[in-house]
Amino acid sequence: MNKKSALFLGLIVAIVLIISYCHTRRDAGPEGTEPAPETLGTPAEQITEAQNFVKAEPPPMEAPAAAASSGFLPTEMEDPHKFELYQQKIKEMGACLNMIVKPLDPGVEVNFDTFNQSINEDLGDIVTQDEEWVTTDLRTKDGELRRLYLERMGDPEGSRSLQYFAYASDGSRKELPLSKEQKINPTETLLASLEADGEVVGRSVSRRIFYQNGDDLLLVEKNGKIFSFQLVHEGTSYRCTGADKSSTFQCQCK
Repeated sequence: MNKKSALFLGLIVAIVLIISYCHTRRDAGPEGTEPAPETLGTPAEQITEAQNFVKAEPPPMEAPAAAASSGFLPTEMEDPHKFELYQQKIKEMGACLNMIVKPLDPGVEVNFDTFNQSINEDLGDIVTQDEEWVTTDLRTKDGELRRLYLERMGDPEGSRSLQYFAYASDGSRKELPLSKEQKINPTETLLASLEADGEVVGRSVSRRIFYQNGDDLLLVEKNGKIFSFQLVHEGTSYRCTGADKSSTFQCQCK
């Protein structure tokens, strides 16, 4: 190969390398960044997917108090200020989510049915409901507080997983041992056997309630009363917790 041919070949190789380098830099984006994966979707899709994985927290473990009524009428309840807070929070919910809401009837018991009637003007009818977890609180003969936590797993067959906890007086907890067979899809016989370890002093359940307009409400009921709820409407979230007591009833709009 003569000198002229070698120079020409070297020039071609240099041009190819420069084009390849520029193409790589363009795909990589600004220095120090990586190309965004196409699988992440749009921001709106990411937010929707994140909302689908929101999980409600169970109520804190606490020593059982004297037996309370199954519900309450505004004129006969053990915590009269709670009804006033419900009226206030429902009004705030309407303003936060830009929804039509109706005040609660002071002559009826406050429960999910009456709460739903207050908020469902824009939501429409309930289409379906999914139970996400159930907690059963026990008090042993020695006074120890324990909790069974039964959660529905996210697989198509609707499997359930079980955890068993013991609580100390300071609120800390330790997990009590269960075999692998006991943890996955526990039988009703096993659950009844574990509940027999003590006296049942409380039950809580988390449900996701799907409405006709596409919104869903995440609801936790403790001993038949509303403990917490969260609704996302038109991109805004309104969440309340501690709703079973006026002293703990707090809500947030964001």
